Amino acid sequence: MIYWFANDLNPLIPVFIICPIIAILIGTIFFYGKFNIFLGMCISFLLPLLFIASNASTLKANIGAWVLYGIGYSVTTFLVYKFLGFLKK
Repeated sequence: MIYWFANDLNPLIPVFIICPIIAILIGTIFFYGKFNIFLGMCISFLLPLLFIASNASTLKANIGAWVLYGIGYSVTTFLVYKFLGFLKK
């Protein structure tokens, strides 16, 4: 869906820069907002759809990438959440 607004965007920018920053922000928001981290992890799992779901055929071809990157972003969110808890002690 990012490519609907930025057609000439390098594919590595959303994968390695934009979505990890969003995952870090989600972990931070869920820590300071005292929300359930598993909801934040579910939201982070859906982040790869921002750059994979440009159309149905792209989504079907990249379903494996969605799962792998989704798990990676979920783990990033969880680690940020736990790291902030460690710093607060």
